[in-house]
Amino acid sequence: MQRDITTLKEHTFDLLVIGGGIYGACVAWDAALRGLSVALVDKGDFGGETSANSLKIIHGGLRYIQDANPWLVTLMSQERSTWLKIAPHLVHPLPCVLPTDQSLSRNRFTMATALSVNDFLSMNRNAELDEHRQLPRGRILSREECLSRIPALAHVPMTGAILWRDAQMVNSERLLLSFVLGANERGAVLANYVAITRLLTEGNRVIGAAARDLLTGETFPITARLVINCTGVWTDELLATLPHIQPHPRFHRSVACNLVTRQLWDDVAAGVPGHFAGTDTEGYPLKRGRTLFITPWQRCSIIGTFHAHFAGPPENYRPEPELIQSWLDEINHAIPTAHLTLADVYHIQRGYLPAAPQEGRADTVQLVRESQLHDHAQEEGLAGLLTIVGVKYTTARYTAEKAVDLAYQKLNYPFVAGRTSHNPLWGGDMESFARFMIETVADRPARLRREQMIHLVHSYGTTYKTILAYLDEEPRWQQPVTVRSDVMAAEIIHAVRCEMAQTLLDVLLRRTELGVAGLPDEAALWRCAHLMAGELGWDDQQCQEEVVAAYLYYCHLNPLLDPTALPEPPIDKVNHEIYA
Repeated sequence: MQRDITTLKEHTFDLLVIGGGIYGACVAWDAALRGLSVALVDKGDFGGETSANSLKIIHGGLRYIQDANPWLVTLMSQERSTWLKIAPHLVHPLPCVLPTDQSLSRNRFTMATALSVNDFLSMNRNAELDEHRQLPRGRILSREECLSRIPALAHVPMTGAILWRDAQMVNSERLLLSFVLGANERGAVLANYVAITRLLTEGNRVIGAAARDLLTGETFPITARLVINCTGVWTDELLATLPHIQPHPRFHRSVACNLVTRQLWDDVAAGVPGHFAGTDTEGYPLKRGRTLFITPWQRCSIIGTFHAHFAGPPENYRPEPELIQSWLDEINHAIPTAHLTLADVYHIQRGYLPAAPQEGRADTVQLVRESQLHDHAQEEGLAGLLTIVGVKYTTARYTAEKAVDLAYQKLNYPFVAGRTSHNPLWGGDMESFARFMIETVADRPARLRREQMIHLVHSYGTTYKTILAYLDEEPRWQQPVTVRSDVMAAEIIHAVRCEMAQTLLDVLLRRTELGVAGLPDEAALWRCAHLMAGELGWDDQQCQEEVVAAYLYYCHLNPLLDPTALPEPPIDKVNHEIYA
């Protein structure tokens, strides 16, 4: 997978997809599978914004039973099964518990009824799943059974709990990248770090977009028969470039944050009732009860989600230490055994979700429940443009399918049905993940540890041998980049050569798992930089700039880090150059 700026400039595409988050990636994959010519561009890296902020859960529809929306419950269940099926190496069943109490909404009878309704509406949830990945019916746990699974909940007032299975993304960044890789394999032309400066029109039709390559400064047009806007929080900013047209706002933003902390428990996710009393990002009071969801992941816990209104530039949001402390106070109040401090916060994820329009000083954030597909020909009389306002990772594939269905109608092409609900993603073409893992680990090269092989299968699925091939070129690339991870130096080389990694952060956050749970150690930063330098021709100065830029990125998201304590170049340079 290479950046192909030449083809972007010279070809007229069926679809130009702007925005490489999970929704844009799914659209590109779906359209390419059906045989359409597709261009996908993003002003940053693929999956670099809101798609990176996640509890890593593919949700079924249990939470929507309270909305009396059986269609949405069924859809979420179907999509959860689809993810388990098409990406078996990256999506796995996850047990979840939610304590019951004596309240009307959460007593054992009410929750048992909700489980029964959920099981009925998701009765086909195990269709086409192998036996090791099937999801059993939910059930009621006694207090003792719940505490046997999560002793840390001993001080939480509860009469018991409900237990059900959702699904967890092992690595949401590589999951998104699998859509991009698959789209490229099917002929899609891709480029990260290409900013769209404005939409191009001809009369009342959008015919493409003016683009600028942020790596070279070159400007050029990209022409297409249909443009699909998947820019998330920048949706309205892109629409504002339309001449003589003032579309009404499509994206009323709210900021959503999750904390990555030391692990509170493993193996099972839990929703724990919390209560927050504080202010939002503009100082308005917020008082409401909510459920804190604690998910075990990467030997850490992800806790969230914390929502607030935020009207400023998206890149400017940064939670202050006082706000983070208030979140920790809420967690510690809900789970007295947690004893979380600021020092236990490894990373802070943030992203933007669409909220319902607010009148005046609202004291709650009301999120939009379902993704929206806007046809501008119908809404403003402007042909050639669709906009997707995505809400959930879980429904991204489904929404993309509906968007491409509509694209066929707009293009007046003979209809071709979507295939993404059953076509394996990149690396996911295996009949049984459990059997594939056992056989692959057993047949691993003698020089690889068992843990390294498990890591490769989880990250690359059936394509893991592409990484092993690098070890024949340079055996030293087998070495882990840091003792804290099983990520090998060969993966850094592969990210640059075959996965369009352009910056150190691309590798740390979106090609490997080195930095997804927090700032890597300094040795890892410099080793990755030296490896990339050997591929991209960086000199020592650019290596240092990349390391500093990566460090400052983590500082911006996590104000607990000291932005003045910049990483110094390694004294023992030979120890780092061995990786390159």
